[in-house]
Amino acid sequence: MGSDVSLSKAVRANLLSLQNTASMMDKTQQRLATGNKVNSALDNPSNFFTASALNSRAADMSNLLDSMASGIKVIEAANNGITALTKNLESMQSTLRQARQDKSFQTKSFDVTDASVISLVGGQFGDVPSEIKLTNAVAGDKSLLTTASATEYLGTVSTTAAASGAGARTLITTNTAFADGETFTVAGVTITADEGVAASGVTDAELAATIQSALDLNAGTTQKYSVAVGTGANVGKIIIETVDPTAEAAEVVFQAADSDVKGTTSFNYSAVSGAIQVGGQTINTGATYDDFVASLQANATAGGYSVVADSVTQNITLTNVASGASAPSVTGIPVNQAAQAATTTFNLTGGTGGAADTITVDGISLSLAVTGTEDLFGADVVAKITADPTLGAKYSAAYDNATNTLTLTDLTTGAGRSTATIDFTGVTTGTAPGAPAATFTQGQNAVVGGATQTVGIPRAYTTEVAAEKDEFTVSYDGKTANISISAAKGGIGAGYAPNALDKAEWREEVVAAVNSQLEQGGITGVEAKFGDDGKLQIVAKTAEAKTLAIAGTDAVALFGTGTVDTGTAPVSGLNATKTVDKFVELINRDFGGKVRASNDNGKLRLENLSTQELDVGVDISGNDAFVASKIEGNTVRANLSKQFNELRDQLDKLSDDSSFNGINLLRGDKLKITFNESGTSSIDIQAKDKNGNVRGINASNLGVDSLIAEDLDTDADIDGFLAKLSSALTELRSQASAFGSNLSSVENRQSFTKNMINTLETGAANLTLADTNEEAANLLALQTRQQLSSSALSMASQQDQAVLQLLR
Repeated sequence: MGSDVSLSKAVRANLLSLQNTASMMDKTQQRLATGNKVNSALDNPSNFFTASALNSRAADMSNLLDSMASGIKVIEAANNGITALTKNLESMQSTLRQARQDKSFQTKSFDVTDASVISLVGGQFGDVPSEIKLTNAVAGDKSLLTTASATEYLGTVSTTAAASGAGARTLITTNTAFADGETFTVAGVTITADEGVAASGVTDAELAATIQSALDLNAGTTQKYSVAVGTGANVGKIIIETVDPTAEAAEVVFQAADSDVKGTTSFNYSAVSGAIQVGGQTINTGATYDDFVASLQANATAGGYSVVADSVTQNITLTNVASGASAPSVTGIPVNQAAQAATTTFNLTGGTGGAADTITVDGISLSLAVTGTEDLFGADVVAKITADPTLGAKYSAAYDNATNTLTLTDLTTGAGRSTATIDFTGVTTGTAPGAPAATFTQGQNAVVGGATQTVGIPRAYTTEVAAEKDEFTVSYDGKTANISISAAKGGIGAGYAPNALDKAEWREEVVAAVNSQLEQGGITGVEAKFGDDGKLQIVAKTAEAKTLAIAGTDAVALFGTGTVDTGTAPVSGLNATKTVDKFVELINRDFGGKVRASNDNGKLRLENLSTQELDVGVDISGNDAFVASKIEGNTVRANLSKQFNELRDQLDKLSDDSSFNGINLLRGDKLKITFNESGTSSIDIQAKDKNGNVRGINASNLGVDSLIAEDLDTDADIDGFLAKLSSALTELRSQASAFGSNLSSVENRQSFTKNMINTLETGAANLTLADTNEEAANLLALQTRQQLSSSALSMASQQDQAVLQLLR
């Protein structure tokens, strides 16, 4: 229902203007009250949602600042720990330097004569007494071991075709694979099989001669070889041997049609459900595929097979290592087989039948139509069975003329026993009238998903044998070196005996090789050489009382039973003339560093250079009447070793206490700091060694070992520990530098994140904040407009009031 009041056009216009002005004032006042010109998506959808996204990202990045701040404190805690560890190591260095400077070793003086014998036990001498007495100078001798054979040494040499030989060998097993004119290659040389004049097939001897001839023709450009037919254990093989024992065995390549094919058995690991046997060996299936394959490989040699396993598909193929048709036998995994039907076989030998005869098959009577031989009789029976709808659907029938057997095959394949019966009553069958005995065979269900076997084809194949070597070990001065020597020349037979030049060159090579192997084993006091008689000698370079021993595979064969020799150290003469001075010179020369001797007004003064007490026995007259006494050890150095160990214990404690908020970088913990809201930018901080391996920082990993008092006996030992501490300090400084670099990265990223947050929030504000000056001016203008609109409305309403004047 509309209004009954009619307003003039001017009044309506002024009312509408007032309404618009009021609406605009409300919006302006809201902007001034909130400070935003965009307060909802209705104000400006694009700016509102853009600003919201920027503010959200700024909030996410603000949350990351807490993680960065915490991470910085973790790094600072680790740095505090490294600083403390460094000071602790420096204190340990100071303790060792103090020990090195201390020379408060204890002394005691003794009367001696030229016949006196002094026994020293303890201190740096340990539990084994050292006896000191004046002796005459002797020359001493060297340890020397030489080959025991009466002839010159030329390495491992064989002169018989049945034996191994000296060079690397390739043994060809022909299995009569080659016919006249067939080809294959040996060391890249084409060989054509030739059956010779007799033309009675290619024999091994003919093939060996052909190979030798072809290789000799190419001797100018290829390795020389010796070829012979094997005997004894190598019967049926052709042996191709390298004349140079350092050369590789000849490569032989057969044509595909002549190459040996070995039987295989393949299956998938999924088919393994319990204990199985392969090649007669029980295989431990284990808990995993890898366990099973490892067990197969461990039993492969005894089982006579090789293993190829695919870890992706878990398919496993076993190959018979022997040439022949057999595939590796596997018990416990069924072999894949097609379904087989059950059969019943009757022998019809002498059977003739007749047109009036009748047989009954599974209760069905069949009239025979043919009279004659057993073959006609058998064919007639097959025809009648096949023609019968019921029997023809149940059986296939066949008759074998050669064996006179009738076979009924059940057309339903699968496991089960055939039950076919034939009543021959009244029919002459040749075996027995009535119902002759039948042979029944069991049917077989199909086996799928088990093992698959392939039949091998025995043809030609090769076996490679490494060159023979004389091998033994040389031990000297607490170190051992493994020695391997090849022969002067290989080649089966005497045709390749080395001449004088070959021998000389070979000996130079052997001496160089053996000496190099000795050095690799850390033995520098021994060398190899050849004597004038051509025998190999292992000789100590200097005369000293050290044992030279040879052991190992060929030790006794080469050097006989005397494979150990101990030299005698030379004894130098003394320059002193007085008895006490002689002992002083002798002790300081031979035992310097363990004890120090000096002349104490005609007495022999001994200074114990150890932290442990030294037991001294002096037999003045040399008649075994020792008088025992003790020289105390250096207690200052012994106490300093205890201080060192206490400081060492603090290394681990300081490292364990350098944590912040549960994270300890010095203990090997990993600190992960995320730099952006998506998690794609981060840093992982962990303590690492110089090789980049993660490890904690403690005494053990820094290479700082605990001490016992004896470790401080000598300045050299102390210097060794000081070197370890120096290395530990270097490693700590390197780790501190790495943490410092990490801290710089995190602080830089923290500053960057703060600036990014400010940029994001400022950008969002630019999209939504209102200009208060502009909005205030707008409000003032709107208020003025409102007042003017009100005045205009008043003036417009005066026209309506003029009508009232007419009614008065």
